Order: sequence, then C-alpha cells, then structure tokens
Amino acid sequence: MQLVLDIGNTLFKTYVFEQNKILSNTANPIANWKNSLLETLHNFPQIDRAIVSDVNTSFSEDLKLILAALDVIHCSTAIKLPFKTLYSPENQLGADRIALIASARLYYPNQEVLVIDLGSCITHDWIDSMGIHQGGGISPGFQMRYKSMHQFSGKLPQLEIEKAKSPVGRNTKEAMHSGVYFGITNELEGLIDWHRNKIENLTVILTGGDAEMLPKPFKNSIFAHSNFLAKGLKHILDMNTTS
Repeated sequence: MQLVLDIGNTLFKTYVFEQNKILSNTANPIANWKNSLLETLHNFPQIDRAIVSDVNTSFSEDLKLILAALDVIHCSTAIKLPFKTLYSPENQLGADRIALIASARLYYPNQEVLVIDLGSCITHDWIDSMGIHQGGGISPGFQMRYKSMHQFSGKLPQLEIEKAKSPVGRNTKEAMHSGVYFGITNELEGLIDWHRNKIENLTVILTGGDAEMLPKPFKNSIFAHSNFLAKGLKHILDMNTTS
C-alpha cells in the first residue's frame, strides 16, 4: 500500500493507493497536517512506501520522524522521472511542477502538452512529444494578487476571490475583482495562443484549486480531474520502486 503526500502552501493532502486505486484522500489546512497524517497512517497500517511533494518545507524534520518506518522518496529531479528537463539547474524545478509534468506524460504520452496549474501561484509547463520539458513560467495566483493589493496599498481592502462580471468596475471592489479576474484570464488566453501558434496539435491541461474560476469552455482546454497531481506522484513512485 502506498501513501502520496501533496504538501502545498495552504493545504496538506494525503492519498492512499492500493495498486492504481485511491482508497482514501484527505485535504486539510497546513496547520492540521500532523493530525491528518497520523490518522491516515493509523487507518491504513499496511502502508509501506510513500512519496512526498513538499513546497512548504516548514516541518520537514517532524515529517521525517513520523514517516521513519516507511520507505520514502521525495519528489525532485534527483530521482527517476518519466521526462527530461531543460531547466538549468534542474533542481530548481519544483516538486509540484514535476508531479504535474509526470501526470501529463502518463495521460497524454507522445503529445505536445501545456500544463497550467492555478494554485497559490499560476505555473505553466510545456512538455514536448519526445518527453522533454522545455520550460515554463510562474506568476501570482488569484489569492496572491488580492493579498498583494491589500498589503502594498494604503486603502485597498482584502477581498475574497470572485468572478468579475465586467472589465469595467463601478467601485473599488468591482475594479479589484475585474483586475484580478480579467488579468488572469487574459494572461492565460495570451499564453495559450502563443504556444498554439508555435506548436501544432497542442493539448492544454488546466488543473489546480482555482481552475474552477475560469469560464468553461476555456480556449478548448481540458479541465483535469482533481487527482491529476496525485496520479503523477504515484507514477513517479512506481518508477522508483524495485520489486
């Protein structure tokens, strides 16, 4: 039985796999990570291997102690992966992006794929049909844009994410919602157009917690299932498992 841990900036996610079936999955605030993990390990004592994707790293030592009895690998470019990357240095490619690229290779082999992940940050990565990661980009996500406007200005309020109805806001809140929402949607539309003008038969995958904010359909893109990243981590774990 295998454990997949997806540790983000705000959520701690666990997935328990038996072969390719997900037996359990949880998502809890980072502050509750320890209870969440201990409960999962208690409920599934057959777990013997784990893979960790950690973009937080604030409790790495505690995590290491709790997982000490398991055979654990950490998602990075230092292990066997289903793709090559042109990133330089390679170790700057984040674990979450590695997992998404691996999942793209699993579900869309031998295709040109652009994976766009909408989380705390928005990332995009291009994987060509030969399995070469050509690179990508990182920009602020929805919540980060709201937070930065509030923190770095004197009077702008802290707002929750909301779909703007029009680019033309009639008050400060509407204007902020407009700036964030249409800023991101126009950014992604331009990004997809740039890649499609350069690459024939491009498959565009949208994933991440904030992908649901985008209008559907969105530039003929595929909205990935909620376990897309976890499946990529499971794929990497299998590649690094010796029977």
